[in-house]
Amino acid sequence: MSDSTNQQAVLESQVRSLVELSEDDLFRKLGIQVKQAEEADAAALEVAQAEGAFAEPVGVEMGLGENLRAFGARWWAEIEPKLYNLLCASESKERSQILAQLPESKGGTAAAVVGGDSGNAAADNIATALAPLLIGLLPFNLPIIASVGATIAAKMILSSGLKTTCEMWQESIEAREEAKAKEKPAE
Repeated sequence: MSDSTNQQAVLESQVRSLVELSEDDLFRKLGIQVKQAEEADAAALEVAQAEGAFAEPVGVEMGLGENLRAFGARWWAEIEPKLYNLLCASESKERSQILAQLPESKGGTAAAVVGGDSGNAAADNIATALAPLLIGLLPFNLPIIASVGATIAAKMILSSGLKTTCEMWQESIEAREEAKAKEKPAE
């Protein structure tokens, strides 16, 4: 099995387990994995990359306590513009390929999906399409981080539709840029 085939299998397996989690749990998982990646030495990071994820610490909050969700949400802010560029920017090469996999995709939009199992199946399909595209755009080449980000995005798309999700992402990105601009001291 080639490395890319193995990585795709790892991503698909991760996504299948992630679609069952709540948004809070997804942000917490993202926080745990990124925190471990930031603190890992090169050898530990290499092992995690080969296995697809770091082992989840049991009963340990890694010094962040309840802030693991907030830490994950902060990292989501790093992932969100990349997803926006992939899915919402008309100049994205991958956009049409991804849109073809979205449920009820018509003219570059995807309708929100209502329903338990069909929603999870649709989220699984969308996240599985997004994760491989996202992995190379992240600071850590770690499948679980791409899988979590892709799953969060898939759930947002399914709950609101692609057009609304793109609008929300654009507003979120613009708000962060405005906040950064206000933080910069005048020269």
